[in-house]
Amino acid sequence: MKKEELFNEFYKNKNYDYLKSELASSNEFLDKIFLAKVYLKLNDIRNAALIYKETGQLYEYGRCLLLEGKFEKTKALWLSLEPDSPPVLWGRSLLEFIEMYVIHLPAFFQIRSFLEMDLDALLKAGQIKFAENIINGADLFAKANSESYKFIARVLVNNNYHSLAGVFLEKAKNVCYVDPELHYLCAKCSLHKHDINSAKKSLELAIETGFGYYPAKKLLNEINLA
Repeated sequence: MKKEELFNEFYKNKNYDYLKSELASSNEFLDKIFLAKVYLKLNDIRNAALIYKETGQLYEYGRCLLLEGKFEKTKALWLSLEPDSPPVLWGRSLLEFIEMYVIHLPAFFQIRSFLEMDLDALLKAGQIKFAENIINGADLFAKANSESYKFIARVLVNNNYHSLAGVFLEKAKNVCYVDPELHYLCAKCSLHKHDINSAKKSLELAIETGFGYYPAKKLLNEINLA
C-alpha cells in the first residue's frame, strides 16, 4: 500500500478493518508495522505482539506483553535493551511506577509522549492494577511535567472514571487555572453527574480562558439545544 494512503486510512479515516484486510498478506516492513498498530486498535494484542516480535521491534513487543499482563516478561525484555532511546527509557521508568518503587523519573517529553497513550492502553486492556499504580504516581510525574495531572484526568474521563478524573482536574487547576481544556473536562464530569448548571459554568470558563475555545462552545450549544 502506498504510504500516503496508509497514513490517510489509519490516522484520518481510522479505517482499521479495511487496513487489516489489505495489509494481511503484505511483506513490506512498513505495512507490517501498521498492521500491528491496527491489531492494537482492534484490541488484538496477541497478533500485534507476533508482528512486533517477528520484525524485531522489541520495545513494542514488550509493550504488548505488558498489555497482556505479563509484567515479569516485559521487565526482563525491556531491561535487556540498550537505554539509548526515549521509549526504552520511558519503559524502564514505567516499570518502576507499576512496582511502586520509583528511582528514575521520566523526562518532560517522555511523559508528554507516552504517559497518556500507555495509561489509556492499559485501561482498555483491562490491566487495572497496573494503571492504578501508575496513577498513584501522579505527583511524581508532575515534578517532571506539570501537565501530568491533566494527561491522567483526560484518560480517566475518556474511560468513564469521571469521579476520579475530578480529583486530578482539581490538582491540574491549581497548576494552571487558565487552561481551557481543564474546564471543558470538568464540564464532562459534571454532565456525567447530570449537573447541567455546573457544566455550563465550566464551559463558559473554558470559552473565556481559551478565547472562544471551540470544543466548549460546541458542547455548550448542544446543551442549550437539548
